[in-house]
Amino acid sequence: MATIYIRTLPAGVYQRLKERAKRNRRSVTQEAAVILEEALRKPERPEQAWKTIDALRERLRARYGTFKDSAPLLREDRQR
Repeated sequence: MATIYIRTLPAGVYQRLKERAKRNRRSVTQEAAVILEEALRKPERPEQAWKTIDALRERLRARYGTFKDSAPLLREDRQR
């Protein structure tokens, strides 16, 4: 098994990690390993994320129709 060292970890991050480890009845090292495992379980796939976003956008468009461009309203509001 590999070893990893984290230098200059902010005190607040360490404290939250320590509290989370205590809640889950793990050591700080075990908790950090679980967090890393969860984060790395699914590889990031930007193209899949964009497909999901596009599908959601189409469902919203089908349900609610199209929305007007908000840029003119934002410009008007900024000029006040």
